[in-house]
Amino acid sequence: MKFSKKAVVVEVEIQGALRKEIGELKADMEYQIGIEKTETEAQISLKENEIRMKEEGISLYKDEKKMLKEKLKKLNEKEQDLSQTR
Repeated sequence: MKFSKKAVVVEVEIQGALRKEIGELKADMEYQIGIEKTETEAQISLKENEIRMKEEGISLYKDEKKMLKEKLKKLNEKEQDLSQTR
């Protein structure tokens, strides 16, 4: 697994910080003109992409964790079946 529970918490905290930065950038756009707005929109887009990538990483971690739990459950069931046949 690429992530641990602690890493997921950190990723979520980073997402929150990025969302806050996006909010601040959007607020700043009110006072900007032309090129400044374009640059700010690009920064916002980059931060939104980073949030999406982190969400995908967390989702993959959760899916992998679920798959490994199911695999462990099946292995435990097989172990019980083998011990009962002996």
